Amino acid sequence: MKERVAIVGAGLCGSLLAALLRDHFAVTVIEQGKKKRPLFDDVDCDTGELNTSINRAEGLGGTTSYWHNALIELDDHDLGKAGIEPRGFAPYYDRAWSFFLSADELAECNRARDANRAAVERGASTVAHMVLPQTRHNAWQLANQRYPGADIPVVYGHVDRIVPATNGAAARVEVRGRGGVERVEADHVLVCAGGIGTPIVLARSLGQDDALCAGYHDHPMAYVAKVKLRPDSRLKAVSCTTTRSAEVRAGIIYTTDDLKTVVYLRPAIDMRLGSITGPARYILSDLRNDPFSPRKILRLLGNLEAVREAILFKTRAGFRGDYYSVLILGEQTPLPTRGVRLTPGKRPSLNWEVTPAELSSYEQSVDKFFAEYADDILERNVLPVAKWDFRNAAHHSGTADQFVARPGDTSLDFFAVKDLPGAYVCDGSILRAAGIANSGLTLVALAYRLAELLRARRGAATPPAA
Repeated sequence: MKERVAIVGAGLCGSLLAALLRDHFAVTVIEQGKKKRPLFDDVDCDTGELNTSINRAEGLGGTTSYWHNALIELDDHDLGKAGIEPRGFAPYYDRAWSFFLSADELAECNRARDANRAAVERGASTVAHMVLPQTRHNAWQLANQRYPGADIPVVYGHVDRIVPATNGAAARVEVRGRGGVERVEADHVLVCAGGIGTPIVLARSLGQDDALCAGYHDHPMAYVAKVKLRPDSRLKAVSCTTTRSAEVRAGIIYTTDDLKTVVYLRPAIDMRLGSITGPARYILSDLRNDPFSPRKILRLLGNLEAVREAILFKTRAGFRGDYYSVLILGEQTPLPTRGVRLTPGKRPSLNWEVTPAELSSYEQSVDKFFAEYADDILERNVLPVAKWDFRNAAHHSGTADQFVARPGDTSLDFFAVKDLPGAYVCDGSILRAAGIANSGLTLVALAYRLAELLRARRGAATPPAA
């Protein structure tokens, strides 16, 4: 008889793990709803603007129903900060890339990466190599395409808690749905509910209904300036390179006080700052997540400059122009005071504010960018630092750190919940650090590793790469 695996959450990691494990275990996926739409009212936040709906969604595939599939590797230093041993992790990154791209597609993207590095990495900065496949993938559909197999039962509902095995009784996941509470028994529970959902499930399972799930970090993002570049500026060549199947975008990375800041250039119409200030500045992601919101449509009608520049960005028509907006994403330090707060009788709340020390690091890194590329920049219009309007980037990370054992990432203990035998975590909440942006590729690599370790535990063979 196969061992039973319950997977909480059918997002990026949960979808892949279900497909990888279903022929070796009796897998059941627990997903909060059938609809594919962001949830707008799950978490309160009064410390800064959240990315629309904080990128939480329901339905198979989770946020990948509208996620832009931005793929980027952490370097060895970032992996070490995240708690991952860099040695031996490369094969899992290889599998993660192959989950999204063919070998030929990846080789083409790597050629663009090498050209960008040759053009830019001459001074204090390095290049952030980001790949966006032109075909957006729903993770559930893609995982089933890559690893077909037995049907996977799905239980829809809200997970109240995980109850560990005791006195000969099996562990179970208590799922509250329209018909009441359903109990899903399992030998192993994989919690993949995301950097906000997972700590809530774990805290409530451990009887911590009044707790701060600390260590949260993200990539605060803000538009800080507009620039006019020289016609022959090398920055134009690296801002966006289109291959047959993907876009390769190069960010410029600076490190100050062991925190990274990445600078991205987005095409603009002119030097006016109206399009990068106010609520319409992120209209592409806002409308992608909630395209029929009257409130957002009215915002757009009040800022046609932002609409025009969004069209330039979307069509890539402006990446060879002279005017650009300067967008930064910063790294955050996991802090014991920053995280998801649970309070009995209230919705969970998120505290993600940018600290003065982090702001100082970002400011110094932006100054380094302007100094290094002074010869490329003909004009610049910079917002005062006090007016840098940060927004959460929805790369929710670090919130499960207090719950997991972590003796080493080459064993199941790296993923194991300390006080819930048989429970494991695989999502952004397990990352102690996340470099400068977009942890999705790293999470896919970790899902491959966790699946491999679980199969090895019961002597199952490793499936071929995607």
